[in-house]
Amino acid sequence: MNPSAGKGRGRVAGHAVISYLHDAGHDVWDLSGRSAALASERAQRALREKLDALVVVGGDGMVHLGLQVVAGTDVPLGIVPVGTGNDFASALGLPTLTTRHACDVLHAYLSEGEPGVRAVDAVYVTGHVANPGADGGTWFAGALSAGLDAAVNARANAMVHPRGSSRYTIAALGALATYLRYGYHLTFEGVPHDDLVTLPGAHPAVQRGPVGRTLAWTGDAAVVTAANGPRIGGGMLIAPHASTDDGLLDVVIAANLDRAGAALLFPRLLAHGRHLSHPAVHVVRCRAVTVEARPSDGVGHPPAAYADGELLGTLPLRAEVRPGALRVLAGGVGGPP
Repeated sequence: MNPSAGKGRGRVAGHAVISYLHDAGHDVWDLSGRSAALASERAQRALREKLDALVVVGGDGMVHLGLQVVAGTDVPLGIVPVGTGNDFASALGLPTLTTRHACDVLHAYLSEGEPGVRAVDAVYVTGHVANPGADGGTWFAGALSAGLDAAVNARANAMVHPRGSSRYTIAALGALATYLRYGYHLTFEGVPHDDLVTLPGAHPAVQRGPVGRTLAWTGDAAVVTAANGPRIGGGMLIAPHASTDDGLLDVVIAANLDRAGAALLFPRLLAHGRHLSHPAVHVVRCRAVTVEARPSDGVGHPPAAYADGELLGTLPLRAEVRPGALRVLAGGVGGPP
């Protein structure tokens, strides 16, 4: 559990989940620690004890932590969302309003066994990763932000007040005030052959894989977000058509925008995906994307990248979808009851 999640609701919710599952007849181990690193270490040790599931209580940061432990294994991840954002839980259709409802759904899926488990995509990242795993990379579930949205994320994480979703809006105003164009070189791998790519300047690159096309693009952008799910920042619909089980990333690029243009775009980001109609915004679907910094005269270096609300690392980074790499207690077919 994350005791500080959801304005401090995490600790109360975590103990409620333990009591609920214990009363339902489950053998429950509390793997929480004084730090994320300690909790992760305990979870890694417990994984060797043939767990039925690893349950995280908190927001997207706790999903991110649990993902590092169970991605690529047979152990499913259970999510009790009590964070500020809960973007990944929302993408899965899990209840986010009350802990009791979330526990009811979690218990139902645990009781179903394999039918209660759903395989979804996770994204593996290599490059200048801030906290690499044993094999040098790391995972994310929701979206990699490498532009203005990453700068907003960094500001929001550094703020003490407010503690609610308005923190992201206030952080955005500060990030916009200091924004300069960011320079990038992007390489998209596995772009479906039947997808119409409208990103100006995108051109074929050296083919790296057998599936789909490989395209390259160099330019400046305010937003570069590689999305596995539709939402970031506590409900901002950055990639409305992104799916957690289609084997593709939706890479959203807002290209060639100065500070005034970026400021005009931001309200559209808050308005249920209206930014997609902006002529500067383009979406490229692909199996993997490499994001490199390409600063030049008048074009700055992009900020550090974030994913699931957590610091991911500095560019260059390569993000690759691993279809079905994460098993979640979210219903095999029909979703939550």
